[in-house]
Amino acid sequence: MAGLSLMSASMVVASPAAEGPVVKTAFGPIRGVAEGQGGIFKGIPFARSTGGDRRWTPPVPVTPWTQPFDASRFGPICPQPETPEGRGVAQSEDCLSINVATPALKGGKKPVLVLIHGGAFFVGSGAEKFDEAARVYNARGILVVSINYRLGRLGFFSHPGLREEQPGVAPGNYWLMDQVAGLNWVRGNIAQFGGDPDKVTIMGCSAGGSSINALMASPRARGLFARASAHSGGGINNATRPQAQAEREGVAFAARAGVTGKGKEAIAALRKLDPAAIMAADPGPPNFGAVVDGEMIPEETAIAFAKGDIARVPYIAGSTSNEASVFGLMGFDERVLEDRFGIDFATVRKVYDPEGKLGQAELLRQVQTDFIFTSAAMATAALAGRWQPSWSYHFAYVPPAQRGKVAGAPHCADMGYTLGAAKASQGEENARLARMMQDYWTNFIRNGDPNGAGLPRWTEYKGAHRGPLLIGSKAAVAPDFRAPHLAYWWKSWAERTNQTPP
Repeated sequence: MAGLSLMSASMVVASPAAEGPVVKTAFGPIRGVAEGQGGIFKGIPFARSTGGDRRWTPPVPVTPWTQPFDASRFGPICPQPETPEGRGVAQSEDCLSINVATPALKGGKKPVLVLIHGGAFFVGSGAEKFDEAARVYNARGILVVSINYRLGRLGFFSHPGLREEQPGVAPGNYWLMDQVAGLNWVRGNIAQFGGDPDKVTIMGCSAGGSSINALMASPRARGLFARASAHSGGGINNATRPQAQAEREGVAFAARAGVTGKGKEAIAALRKLDPAAIMAADPGPPNFGAVVDGEMIPEETAIAFAKGDIARVPYIAGSTSNEASVFGLMGFDERVLEDRFGIDFATVRKVYDPEGKLGQAELLRQVQTDFIFTSAAMATAALAGRWQPSWSYHFAYVPPAQRGKVAGAPHCADMGYTLGAAKASQGEENARLARMMQDYWTNFIRNGDPNGAGLPRWTEYKGAHRGPLLIGSKAAVAPDFRAPHLAYWWKSWAERTNQTPP
């Protein structure tokens, strides 16, 4: 993938305003849409099609072009089940594209925010929140970038036949290879858009947050970003799976698709299937995740954090107060939590409900929220804090109209405030919170520290009485936040991995 990091010595090419600004990249000129002194450039290909014989192979640099590429619209999204938001949007295995919004093409290097989209690793695209985030952060002098990457079985597939076919390539994490390729493109080209390749912040929520943690732990991503912000990304439970397990799952998938055998002939047969047939062979809730392949991800991400085998950059991790809102999609009900993860609800109740006042539904909601998300966000922040500046937050804000009607802030609710401008139209309290969140992250993107003038002090997540920034109607650090609950999950993780608890 080294070819994807080629530097371009070229500069902005003058063009008629009606045609939009043209920028020369390492692979050819692109024409975007003018926006003030800057511009919006969408659908820029950073790798060739991943279809046909290139399905389940590492991304390959695009063939250079000479005529300006039309970057006025988003490119096709990677193959995925149709959602209401994506109805009618073109899908293709030729989907590895990048979007760039810059406030000014000239005038010095500006910090860069790279968004990694979520969607349980089976839906979504770089178009999500891009336009809104660009409006917010371009006005603050920050470039915004987003990336498409392969999803579902097309992005997550291990099989013995792939090892036979591609010696020396660890199969499984094609999604992560794509993300690294996209970051290499940013490293090599963002200066031509007015960005600073040494001030790149990566941010994502849900599967995007999981991606941030994987990029933190991946040796292949070293030097490609200077700060990282993981939102509702988990990290200690259900974050990775061993290669042997991933291969068993891959062989089972192939059988469901009507292909047997464990050699490269099986891979050739699977490549003849169209994306719809590939997706049809994976019924039920999505079950895709990072594979410990020895190369892209050498070890469990949380163990990498614990040992310091991570990018040594300022890091933020957080989650919301009702992460259970996403568990219908993930299919993690009480039985799944017991069968797949060995959670003993009788034992858990002693920690969560010593006085016997919680109903079973509320106990399940709290466990769902804490097990995957709350415990992980604060654990990864604590583990990273052993080596570098690290902060954690817990987003519990519920708008006035919803108070008393919902159990808390749903999965990724904070992103509407961190990235969005729309909340400003929902009352002054919402607008004030959005400004505060955006001020924190603007400081972090610019300086590697979220603190700044006029903001409640946000201390690093370390020390005897560490606490996250608890964000409700107001924001303040909450020492010893949910300490008994977190200690239970951290102890369980430490015993399983033979590590010291966070």
